[in-house]
Amino acid sequence: MPITRKEKETIVSRIKKKLSGASFVAFLNFHGLSVAKAVELRRMLRKEGSEYLVAKKTLLGVAARDSGFNIDTKKIEGEIAVVFGGNTEEVNLGTAKQITVFAKKNAEMLKIIGGFWNKNWIEIAEVKRLAAIPPRETLLTQLAYMLTQPVANLARALQEVSKKLENK
Repeated sequence: MPITRKEKETIVSRIKKKLSGASFVAFLNFHGLSVAKAVELRRMLRKEGSEYLVAKKTLLGVAARDSGFNIDTKKIEGEIAVVFGGNTEEVNLGTAKQITVFAKKNAEMLKIIGGFWNKNWIEIAEVKRLAAIPPRETLLTQLAYMLTQPVANLARALQEVSKKLENK
């Protein structure tokens, strides 16, 4: 049964609302993805604070154009799903990690096409790079370690100098 014009307008406005609220958007080709796997992916993304939506490419294109996103429809082929991240970097990086891990486990059913980071198109490799960024706590721990090491090295050097002076 075809979708009515009113339903299309509702879908487009819903997609526009999601696009305007997300600073990370990923496009996935889900050809062959089973319902059970789709539900699993949706659950993973919901826990992360993001959302998975299947939409017709034409409706997606209209909504994206109206929201200021420039989508090259030649890059988006196949059956398309859209993942909308949140408005914080933690949610967006977690979302990128979840879809990358899921796509790796289910490579025959799900492929990352690309996406948008702050309204700029990013390729698959960039999505994977975002997924590789460690969580904020880990980055802060690494920073603290890097900041304390010069002081610790100086303390060790001064201690060795002090030992040598005592031995004389």
